[in-house]
Formats: sequence, structure tokens, C-alpha cells
Amino acid sequence: MNILKKAAAVLSAAVFSAMFMPFKPQVAAADSYIATAPFSLEKGVLTLDSGEKWYKVNEFENGNDYIITVKGSDDKELMLTASNDDISEYIWHYYRSTMVTSTAPEYTTLISRSFSLACHENELYTVSNWWSSGEMAWEYHNGNLCYKEDGSVSYLKYSEGSDVPFTCTHNAAEAAEVSLYSNSEYLSRCIAEHPSAESYVIEGSGYAAPVFTAKLYSDDIVVDNVKWFINGKEQSCAELSFTADALRNKKTGVYRVNCLIEGHDGNDIHYREKSADAAFIVAKGVTPESFMTFSDVHEQYFFITDAIERIMAQTGGYVPSLVICTGDLVNGPTASKEKMLDRYYPQIVSYLGGLDTVFVSGNHDSGEAASIMSDKAGLGCENDRSPYGGQIFKGTSQAAAKNGKSSRFAKGITVYGLNFEASIEGSGNNITYSYDRTLDKLDSFLKKTAEDYHGELVVISAHSGLHVLGVQPESMTRYGIQISKWIGENQYNVDNSYELTKLINSYAEKYNMDIMYLFGHDHSRQESELIMTDGDNITSTVEYSSRSCDTQPLKFTYAHSGYLSTTIGCADAHFSFVYRNGENYSFDLMSTYDNTVRHTDIKAKNTFKEPVVTASASTTVTTKTTAAGTSAKKGANSPATGDKFSIIGIAVPAAVLMLISRKRKRMTVK
Repeated sequence: MNILKKAAAVLSAAVFSAMFMPFKPQVAAADSYIATAPFSLEKGVLTLDSGEKWYKVNEFENGNDYIITVKGSDDKELMLTASNDDISEYIWHYYRSTMVTSTAPEYTTLISRSFSLACHENELYTVSNWWSSGEMAWEYHNGNLCYKEDGSVSYLKYSEGSDVPFTCTHNAAEAAEVSLYSNSEYLSRCIAEHPSAESYVIEGSGYAAPVFTAKLYSDDIVVDNVKWFINGKEQSCAELSFTADALRNKKTGVYRVNCLIEGHDGNDIHYREKSADAAFIVAKGVTPESFMTFSDVHEQYFFITDAIERIMAQTGGYVPSLVICTGDLVNGPTASKEKMLDRYYPQIVSYLGGLDTVFVSGNHDSGEAASIMSDKAGLGCENDRSPYGGQIFKGTSQAAAKNGKSSRFAKGITVYGLNFEASIEGSGNNITYSYDRTLDKLDSFLKKTAEDYHGELVVISAHSGLHVLGVQPESMTRYGIQISKWIGENQYNVDNSYELTKLINSYAEKYNMDIMYLFGHDHSRQESELIMTDGDNITSTVEYSSRSCDTQPLKFTYAHSGYLSTTIGCADAHFSFVYRNGENYSFDLMSTYDNTVRHTDIKAKNTFKEPVVTASASTTVTTKTTAAGTSAKKGANSPATGDKFSIIGIAVPAAVLMLISRKRKRMTVK
């Protein structure tokens, strides 16, 4: 398997090189690495003979070009240059393979127009080779250029005056002092916290001008320049905090705010980064008992805002009560908890526009990070920040009443997050996938929910599905062609899926519960989004290794959330909008770029009845209501949107559902 994964990565790099880097035949024996001097170098700015300026940075960024320098005995920096009798090249393009499975080994390359910087057994080569089926990656850490191969780490070594000045070493003490220089659009990253809206606002409520702030990674960064933009138009602010007066008294819509920051630090590192687009949402209100859900956004985060905007267009300006992200937020091998929390989630939050959101992990991202983000939302999460997941939202919880904004209108919804890690067993090359550990934990959740059930919709948000790909009759491509049986191997056909389906069925039937199981993941296997409802037959994996499966009728709704990306497989920027519509739950699979919609009405088994609160809880709620009422009188002083909730909550249902019904008639059904 590792050989196949590496083959895909190498093929990707080869295709990239062929497309963007003209090939020139080389005689490897005549090639060598030498040290050459730049025209000038001062305060982290390297100038070439042509006058072109390159800036010192502190990390590699996928797709950028770099000049790599080493420091000589006289403290002067020299450029790592590949050379032969005909040419010399010192500009290296950094490529990281990302369109790979989550279990693929890390693979990166440094390629000039004619050479490939390659290392094997501490020797440098000018052409790459397939020395390993595992990790093969260049990294830059703490002033060292490192190469990782199957767990072994080598460092670039510079031997001044030697006939072979560049080699590699396992001894970090012998490593060359290396600097990186880039002239790309983005230099070093500097934004630790991207600007974001605190909340959506209500049109005509007299809301205050929203404030957007970008926080930097370090106080040591000296800001040289800041530019703010609203919908691409530059604003008159050059500070890290921006009061957007231009966004006061706006009509219903979504407005995008971002900034560009340039700076430097005492080590002559240069920073230039554009922030994520912070969505500022002006809404007419909230669609009650509703949620937007999607999976597999794969770093195309702008689609999140586009999806919210699309829902508002359909509902006449109303936002969903809740957003549920069902995993695969990033690309490449599975990202660590730290990388997800430090780099990716701060961007994602910006695109959500202040709507209450909970998260589930996919195979490309950390389950613990997803649980931490849901726990931080404080909306009734009870997952102990476990990598496996747990309850991530409960509309009737005191936490949701206290911390919720849009989700205060989702009291009739409870969400269980089933992180992808819950299905992983083993490690390394001995990984299998099974729902064995999930059964008891989900059973406990469903039992607890059933004992205090008030007719709410119970959503089980997962990344992996429960059906056998290609065996399930509905498992088809977008063109209506059945996909290959058992495609995707064990990761897509998880052991004990039959037992997990049986467990959910038992609670849906015994306690007459409204349950939805929502998932993603299958776009890379070309499976178009499906939906199945009560009474449909589902064929699920018993044991993948023996290709054994079994069939049973569903007692709950089973559907893809919608693949909200366009880069892998059949993903086509889809998402779902689910809402209570009279005696039904309406399930709309929608597109971000046109008016197509697949509408399904699902007969609700129950009418949600809000539980009676205790005297102490009643006091708490009364106090909060009073506070909200007070806030309404001071609406002009706050961008928060609770001001008119009590009125809008009554007015929304009929108006919104009537509008959705009208618009649906004009849409093309997929």
C-alpha cells in the first residue's frame, strides 16, 4: 500500500514539474552543488544581479519559490546552487504533495528548472529517485534544512573550501546555518488569529459598527504596513484593529472583510500575509430548528461563506440556526491537533460569520482538535475533548441557552459527533477500520437521550458512512453509473457498520425517535451524494476482510452532508440545509454556484416540546431574557444580534417556509 501511495505522490510531483518547469536533459555525473554569492544582502533583503529582491522568511510554503543560503566562516551568506558545464540554478520551487490519502507518507520536493535537490544516505543528488516507499520530505526548522526519509533525519552540511561543499549529516551539531529567501506573494505567516465577526446582526436593529482584529504570532513582529478591505475595496485604516463604519445600516447580505499585513522582526525575518475573508452577515432573522451541514471542504473555505449566502438567498435573508462541519477540512496526510488549532481553525472561524458551529473530524484532520473546537463553542458539548467524539450540541442545554446566538433557535436539535478516529484500530502499516469501539459509546448517548426525549431531532454527524460502496444500489456516480464494489477498501467500508446501523435502528424504532445520520468522505471514490429514508434497505459491512455484508431496512434518515469543494473526485461545491417544515423535516442538497436543489421531505415522527425547566433554571432563563431585553434598548451600542430575537423567533417560521416553498418551485431538481 505504501508503494502505491508514494507512486501517486511521485506522479503528482512529476506532472507538476512537467507542467511548470521546462525539462533539460542532464548528465547526473557532471552535475554538482556549489556556493555562489548574491549581489548584495542587507537586513534580510537579498538582491540578485538583476536587481530582483528576495526576502528572508522562516518557513516553506507550498507552491512558493526559494533561495537557500548557508553561512560561511566570514558570516557571509552563499546561495546553494546546482551547476554543470552549461547552467547554474539557485531558485528552488517547494512542492508538497497534498492530493493524497490521509495515510500517505509525507512527500515534498525542492526543484529548480533543471535539477531536483535530493538526498539519500547523507549524499546530495541533482536528480530524484525512488529510494523509499515511506516519508521523503524537506523541512526547515530553527535555521536548519532537514530531510526526512523513513523516520531518519539528515541535515544540510556545508564544508567550506571542499571539492564537495554540500552533503548531509545525521549530526545536528554539524548542520549548516541555513536561511530561506522568497519573493512570493506571501512571505512568512504572521497572523495567529484571523479577523472574524463576533456575531451576525439583524437588519435595521441599529447595530454598532463591527470591529475586526488581527492578532500576530509574536509581539516581536514590527508591523510595517496594514491594509483593510471590504468586498475588495481598500479602507482607510492602517491598524491591526479595524472599526468598519462602512458596514453600519447595511441591507441584508454577506460582506467580506480582510486585511494584508507586512512586517519584520529583529532576526530580519520578513512577513507578508493576507488574512482569511471574515464574513459579516446582516440577516433578517434565523430559520428556527434548522442547520447547514457540509463535509470535505479541503481548504476551500470561501465555499462556507458562499453556502451561507446561498441559504440567505433562498430564505429571503434568514440564516440557519446551526452549522455542522462533518470533517476533512484540510488536504494531505492527517494534520496534527496543533496544526489544526494554530493554522486552520482560525481561518475557518472567519468564514462562518459568527454563526454557531460544531465540528467533526475526517480522515485528514485531528479528532481531538475537532472536539476541542466544539467544546469551546460551549453549546452543550459533552465529549471530554475526546479524539473519538461525543455529544457536541444540545439545544435544550443551559450551555446553549447561555452561549448560543443563532443556535438559541435550535432547541429541538441534538448533535452527536462521530470523529473519524473512532473507526481507526492499530497504527502504522497495520491500520484497520471498525466501529467496534463506537458501539458502546453511541449506545450510551442514545440511551441517555431516549430517557429524556422530547421529540427533538437527533443528528449523528460522522465522516464515514454505513453502506457498502458499489454494493448499495444507490451508490452511483453523478452520471448514474454504479461505482465499483467495495471500492476504497476498509477505510470506506468500515467493519461493524451493520451493527452500528442496527443499534441506531433499535432506538429509532423502540423510542420513536427522529434520527439523521449524516456523513461525507466518499467523493474521492466518485460516489454522488445520496439520501435514504425510513423503510429503504441499507447494505452494510459486517467484516471487510471477508467481504461480508448484510441488509436491513432503515428506521432513520441516512444522507451525505454535501461535498463542499471542487478539487477531488466528484466533489462539486454542495452542502445541505435541513429545517423543520410543518409536519416534515425538509432536506435540501444545494449548490453554491447555481439554483439547483435536491429537495426531500421527511415525515417527522414527533413534535418537539421544550422540557419544563426547574425553578432555579427558570430564574436563570428569566434573568437572561431580562438582560436581552435591556440589550435591545441599547442596540446601537452592540453588534450582537440578540436584540430582537424574541420578536423574530415568532415571526420567522411562516414567513421563511412560505418563501422557501415559493422559491423551490422555480428551481431545477437534481
